[in-house]
Amino acid sequence: MKRYRHVYSLTLADIDPENRMTPGAVLCYYQDTIARFLAEGRVGPFDIKEEGLVWMINEFHCRFNGLPSWPGIVQMEVFLSELSTIRIYVDYLVRDVRGQIVARGTSVWVLADEHSRRMVPCRSHPRVVALYDEQNFVPHARFPFPSGSDAETVRGQCLQHTVSSSETDFNGHMSNRDYVRLALSTISPSLIEGRTIREFHVRFQQECHTGETLSCSCHDNGAGHIDLSLNKSDASTVCLIATVWE
Repeated sequence: MKRYRHVYSLTLADIDPENRMTPGAVLCYYQDTIARFLAEGRVGPFDIKEEGLVWMINEFHCRFNGLPSWPGIVQMEVFLSELSTIRIYVDYLVRDVRGQIVARGTSVWVLADEHSRRMVPCRSHPRVVALYDEQNFVPHARFPFPSGSDAETVRGQCLQHTVSSSETDFNGHMSNRDYVRLALSTISPSLIEGRTIREFHVRFQQECHTGETLSCSCHDNGAGHIDLSLNKSDASTVCLIATVWE
């Protein structure tokens, strides 16, 4: 069974004021783990760059059972759970120092031409196909993200942010972790006081580069359901985030 595991030591930068691992840290360690897994199959970010290709994440989903504290370690486990013509689904598990699963989820990735950003079928790349084990198959249903127009009509709090060069990653656009950090900072502490995040769903729709301005919106749907939207100055949506707090 093609599964990859890697252990990380938590740093203080990964911890929130309640001494819990942040959702952004989960995303960061997950992306590092999947990059290591793909690199073992010679389809890592720098391997495919030599072919004029780039990996792009479309969606990231996480359900939390409880988050570890500092100091501590987490073990990330990733595996390809579904291989369609165009995209791959990568599932993951997060375990604490006792081996207990504290978070799990899935993500959607596509291969794209480095310059045109047009998608390239994942099934056409033999080294990607070689990483897939049918024993790991898990069917995936589409998550009902709010539409960009919905985010406009239910806008609550809003802040403006200009992307700096320190927030860009090796692909040249704002890093996914910074999208998440920025969006979550829009939530008023009063909305989540005494609550813990239980679900976290992100859909990445387009890239954002240094110097561009983002509008970050937050809407409280009640019962701990909070939606977030990051939009460019032309109102086009960069990413949508749905969260559940208990």
